[in-house]
Amino acid sequence: MSNNKNKKSSIIHDALSLTIITIVCSFALAFVFEITKDPIKAREDEKKNAGYQVVYSDAVNLATDEELVALATGTDLSTLNADFSGVTIDDVIQALDNNGNKIGYIVKSNVRGYASTVSVATGYSLDGVVQGIELLAINDTPGFGMELANPEFKDRFSDVQTDHFVLTKGSASNDNDIDVYSGATITTEAVVKAVNAGISFLTENAEGLGGAANE
Repeated sequence: MSNNKNKKSSIIHDALSLTIITIVCSFALAFVFEITKDPIKAREDEKKNAGYQVVYSDAVNLATDEELVALATGTDLSTLNADFSGVTIDDVIQALDNNGNKIGYIVKSNVRGYASTVSVATGYSLDGVVQGIELLAINDTPGFGMELANPEFKDRFSDVQTDHFVLTKGSASNDNDIDVYSGATITTEAVVKAVNAGISFLTENAEGLGGAANE
């Protein structure tokens, strides 16, 4: 009987100890999260803003378009085109000149690539010219999807007047044709899809866009 009491007491003691440890760890994690979330967000914002400047180098100032951001986050992009299923947009920026005049937009779109979510910033002028793209987030296979971060790939989108890009496999002949890069078919397709969805959202909803034409 005494052994049973001791065993029961030991189990209760261990359970209480584990509960206390769990509570302490939870508070510790919450504390660490609180003190690190702001620096982490600051670094993410810094990287994002640097990427925005890259995709629209002519912009002197950038201003968040709150109305379009709210519209984008509540829009199912597949209603614009079934091919855009799975793409989301979480940021839309007005690109401004030194007089504060709007010269275009930057849109940040996200889609699943081969191994991770790919976030793409696209600069688009009011006259329908893609200023450039930047991969703000990509964590794909080295030697394949990760190669899309190279300027050689990203530059293919720069200074192209179009309202959509076409994925090709070694047969690119038009300015808006994008060949699969480095054998990374899925990730290349994801980037093209994200860029096209961003452009389509802007041409459908952004003020001042007069429509683009392929050349």
